[in-house]
Amino acid sequence: MATPAHWVGMDLAEITASIPALICSYDAGHNCRFVNSQFEEWFGRAPDDFIGMHMREILGDDEYVRLTPFLAQVAAGEQVAFDARSRHRDGTMRDLSVRYVPQSDDAGYNGFLAFIFETASHQHRFHSVFDGSPVAYWEIDYTLRKNRQVGGSVREILPSLRLVDLNRAAELLFQMNRADAIGCGIADLWPASSEPDFQTLVDAARAGDERFEVETRLLRKDGTPLDVLLNCVFPQSSDIRSTITLAIIDLTERKARAAAVETLQNELAHASRVAMLGELAASIAHEVNQPLGAIVNNGSAALRWLNRSEPALDEVRQSLELLVGEANRASEIIVRMRALASRGSLERKPVDPAQLLRDVRAIVSQQVRSLGSSLALETPDIGRQLSADRVQMQQVLVNLVINAAQAMAGQAGHREIRLQAAEAADGVVFVVEDTGPGIPDDKVSTVFDAFYTTKATGMGIGLSVSKTIVEAHGGAITAEARSPHGARFTVRLPYAGDADT
Repeated sequence: MATPAHWVGMDLAEITASIPALICSYDAGHNCRFVNSQFEEWFGRAPDDFIGMHMREILGDDEYVRLTPFLAQVAAGEQVAFDARSRHRDGTMRDLSVRYVPQSDDAGYNGFLAFIFETASHQHRFHSVFDGSPVAYWEIDYTLRKNRQVGGSVREILPSLRLVDLNRAAELLFQMNRADAIGCGIADLWPASSEPDFQTLVDAARAGDERFEVETRLLRKDGTPLDVLLNCVFPQSSDIRSTITLAIIDLTERKARAAAVETLQNELAHASRVAMLGELAASIAHEVNQPLGAIVNNGSAALRWLNRSEPALDEVRQSLELLVGEANRASEIIVRMRALASRGSLERKPVDPAQLLRDVRAIVSQQVRSLGSSLALETPDIGRQLSADRVQMQQVLVNLVINAAQAMAGQAGHREIRLQAAEAADGVVFVVEDTGPGIPDDKVSTVFDAFYTTKATGMGIGLSVSKTIVEAHGGAITAEARSPHGARFTVRLPYAGDADT
């Protein structure tokens, strides 16, 4: 692939300048080797000032010590995600979402990349919806999901649930003051006659349902009954948010019920989307992590070739060409994700299926090896081409291959990924299969749900984004367990002429 002229010579700083996050790289000794331009806005110092500084000098002794457990995890080869607070140069404390991604070369672990997103603006947007809505909202603690396997009666569970927040509409509906209500339990507002409805809500939360709705009776602060329609959407990523939001509509005026239900559903869906903005922003880091990691690895390789007594210029040139190509891919992924989010049109061009697989192998081979797996490629001669956005289809297949390698990273024995394509009557079939732990039967239908993940530090974004991309191309993606073990993902895409009819 020819590299566009305007990308030649671009480096990591230029690529990461447009990403709304602090992005930096440290070596294994925690000495800074790269920061992006966002550091100047945060710290008030030029990016070059940080190069060579120890992490302790940048963050201070107390913060560095607090991060010691996370630094140990990333040194062991684990991705780490956590929340933090840090002081901005204006003196204010800011809420942050942090992710560490380990980096390695042939000699082993050599440092890590850090992605740091500020989450305050997303919380502000959520509360703008929450506080301004005419629908009553309770925000309560997340005990139902955190204790999904814990037994106990309704009366044993209810006292543990506390009001984290409520909006003005809820204050008026329940005749309670917000300042006095925050931190109080909801047991006194839930009468014994409505306990079966609460039990149904508990069962839905424990079962992992996405949403729940019921007509029930609650009590105002003065004990008078209130017939309501209660609706909630359970977040599917329990390691991100610690609360759930209940929307409550007063059904006293029965004639307004139909209009109220429609308003509830629309506003609750909107509130749920806004509440997840921080997690969606972090998906950018998930998608560009692979090319950014390759950029660092290829840059390090080029330096090693140059530092030889006789510099190997051909190898240096090859490493730099790969680096520029990965930088180009990272930028194109960001452009495509922005277009996808704004429902822009796909940039479809003729794509050779076999070449697409070869490109994917070149992108992922090093990371697959570092995770202890092998990659087998089958590229038959397919006579017809696809009409597809090449970068987006690379993104789909790269996600599937890396997911497979990560799923097998901790297992003993043979670890193989097979990537292949075949002709079918209605298009091209791509298959990614592995010899890993497989997919439980009860999870096959949910693996493509947004924010569903089995990884301790996973975002649950990759497969959901992949499904959206494939369906936007007129195709379909499915998952299944292999026998006796492993998983198989199948992507079906129509031929060029068929996709446009």
